Amino acid sequence: MDKLSVLATFLFLLLATTLLVSGQDCGRQGGNRPCTNGNCCSQYGFCGNTPAHCLPENNCQSQCTGGGGGGGAAVAVEILAPFVTASAFDQMLKYRNDPRCSANGFYTYNAFITAARAYNGFGTTGSADVRRRELAAFFAQTSHETTGGWASAPDGPYAWGYCFVRERDQSNSYCDSNDWPCPQKYFGRGPIQLSHNYNYGLFGRSIGRDLINNPDLLATDPTLSFRSAIWYWMTPQGNKPSSHDVITGRWTPSAADTSAGRVPGFGVITNIINGGLECGRGQDSRVEDRIGFFRRYCSILGVSPGAMDKFMILLLLTINLLLLVSGQDCGSQGGNRPCTNGNCCSQYGFCGNTPAHCLPENNCQCTGGGGGGGSGVGSIITSTVFEEMLKHRNDQRCPANQFYTYNAFIQAAAAYNGFGTTGSADVQRRELAAFFAQTSHETTGGWPDAPDGPYAWGYCFVREQNQDNAYCSSSEYPCPQKYFGRGPIQLTHNYNYGRFGSSIGRDLINSPDLLATDPNLSFRSAIWFWMTAQDNKPSSHDVITGRWTPSAADTSAGRVPGFGVITNIINGGLECGIGQDNRVEDRIGFYRRYCSILGVSPGDNLDCNNQRPFA
Repeated sequence: MDKLSVLATFLFLLLATTLLVSGQDCGRQGGNRPCTNGNCCSQYGFCGNTPAHCLPENNCQSQCTGGGGGGGAAVAVEILAPFVTASAFDQMLKYRNDPRCSANGFYTYNAFITAARAYNGFGTTGSADVRRRELAAFFAQTSHETTGGWASAPDGPYAWGYCFVRERDQSNSYCDSNDWPCPQKYFGRGPIQLSHNYNYGLFGRSIGRDLINNPDLLATDPTLSFRSAIWYWMTPQGNKPSSHDVITGRWTPSAADTSAGRVPGFGVITNIINGGLECGRGQDSRVEDRIGFFRRYCSILGVSPGAMDKFMILLLLTINLLLLVSGQDCGSQGGNRPCTNGNCCSQYGFCGNTPAHCLPENNCQCTGGGGGGGSGVGSIITSTVFEEMLKHRNDQRCPANQFYTYNAFIQAAAAYNGFGTTGSADVQRRELAAFFAQTSHETTGGWPDAPDGPYAWGYCFVREQNQDNAYCSSSEYPCPQKYFGRGPIQLTHNYNYGRFGSSIGRDLINSPDLLATDPNLSFRSAIWFWMTAQDNKPSSHDVITGRWTPSAADTSAGRVPGFGVITNIINGGLECGIGQDNRVEDRIGFYRRYCSILGVSPGDNLDCNNQRPFA
């Protein structure tokens, strides 16, 4: 058996053994075990890398907050701290707190660890050497950006990283994008010296903070400052790969890259960050400075700066062999093959689940196929099944007629890894039946003696029929429009429009009606709500796929796993805990019909009649 097979078998057995022993994965429900592989422990005791697992505001238990000075807990102890301990951090950034450095006292170890936990895979991808090399590369590039060193500086110029927070020349406003306003100056701030209004806007959206109006938060909040750098590191920049993918060996150069001399290694990261000024011009002192930091940090962390370890070499050889055999994976470049496992086909013909692969605005080749539907969600919800389930959605009596299309659904589903692709075939069918049932109730146009019955009239509306309420429920978000229900889930409230908009990089606070005019966005809003834990509620996805275990409070409130809890999540305050309710029965009616079409049992606990609503 080859090494990769041995490794895969070992990991599978380890996971199976862990699950058999533990019930829940981590935290107080799982014997205070930490999560592995850079995952976070959710409030319910399960490991994962979604916001529901990782964000402190969602009551994440571990791997998501600052630890102690000696390496902290969780991810710091398991993954980062063996390489970047507090003492290694101080050794690498030896003079950051020197009085001659304007940033002295700002960049702390705990702030770095806290920020690192928010980005799954950062410093935790690949073998030990790959992890060390990524951390060395990250600190090297950011140290150059913030260096205060000089040729004859104590301990050399490469011991003086992280000397500055703000760019020294602050005369440029960096207002480069008309897509974002420019009320402030967007000069470099933080470890990566984040600049340009669009970067402040995009990063702010990703964390739900208004950095367009408050860019200096990156120079006053150490954790946000580190997060801005790690976000930039982990995120593809325009047509460039992410620095993370380059240094971990997950990037394969295109023909255009190869002809341009862009090959895997630390140098490409310099090109990503500042190639327009530093690359393709022969030797450059700035490039040499970055390399100097990198070599020093590699030495401290005990890894070579250039050579790939054997595992990564084998992995790259495998990738290259596949490319030689098949060219690209999918789409027009790959013989129109579909991707598997819920992945999307990028504009370049490669499968994956990043925004670069899945977002329509990145030219994803992810529209649905014909009658067969292909793989993933489309193998269960074929276009024929879609038409049968939502049989009268295009009836002239439905205001939404012609709006909800199969291709828009398939395209939206591809953007959410795990949706309709988690668990066994029955679990996948049950999730899709439940999703369409809940959304069909929200958009129903049926009546008791409607043709084919009331449960064949889902998806009849796009906008809520009563549009009087503005749903300006949260002071955290402005309220220039009305946030009544739109789309399959009838997304309401300004905070939901704000949060969903932030997750996809769109301004839905000012343009909420995009959910009623763009079918793909409309479906995405529903799937986002479905996949995302709602405050103290689990996600509907976790409930229907069996990944949610009720707490003692849930049990005492009668909230047990099943379709009924999803109704409670969506509209429990109005429909649950009041005995039999026609709205609850309508949801169940849709669910039973869709389960029958998809050939799966609906399971138990379908209503929420005796469940108290989530507080």
